[in-house]
Amino acid sequence: MKIIGINGSPRRGWNCDSLVKKALEGAASVGAETEEIQLYAEPLKGCLECYACKRKDNKTGGLCAIRDNMRPLLEKCLNADAIVIASPNFFGYPSGMVRSFLERFLYPLSSYEIKDGKKVRVLGNRVIPAGIIFSMNVEPDKFEIFGYKQTLGMTQHNLEYVLGYAEEYDCFYTKQFTDYSKMAANMFDAEDRIKHHEEHFPIDEQNCFELGKRLIEKARELN
Repeated sequence: MKIIGINGSPRRGWNCDSLVKKALEGAASVGAETEEIQLYAEPLKGCLECYACKRKDNKTGGLCAIRDNMRPLLEKCLNADAIVIASPNFFGYPSGMVRSFLERFLYPLSSYEIKDGKKVRVLGNRVIPAGIIFSMNVEPDKFEIFGYKQTLGMTQHNLEYVLGYAEEYDCFYTKQFTDYSKMAANMFDAEDRIKHHEEHFPIDEQNCFELGKRLIEKARELN
């Protein structure tokens, strides 16, 4: 069993990176091979709407037909047993790089074909359990007020729709800066934010550890 972990944040060593690493540790604890990808390591392009993957005679095998620097990552994810992605919440959506990745990964695996009254799955009976982790500075009680439950929830919905199984984990009220005194951000209570991070982020890390375990267990159960 192999799981691919994707840090969809431009910041290494911060919240998303830490959470995806914990998910990979959880997967490794139940025997999975793990690999982490830094999505911002190089520029990525989103879908170009060439529709090569939708041609009746297409031979893409569920991969985007564009052969660029994203191809190796797409191949790794298609061949993986599970995937976990961590992204910051940027105005209610995943980061731009995560969105570009998901366009290129999910669209060739989605189908416009109906057979016997059911949507044809490009993956057939295969399921690739996926986890999407969102890190954000918003408080839990503002999550629904700002509409983030709906907008961020679409990512989990699309992963499940195409890959067969997906879970979402939301990490709230995160620490954004090393030194708040240097930032023009007095709407935040720096001491409270740092205290919350020290007390609650280890809980988020443990929850992501358990998420990684569940994804591998689901991969074994469903395939």
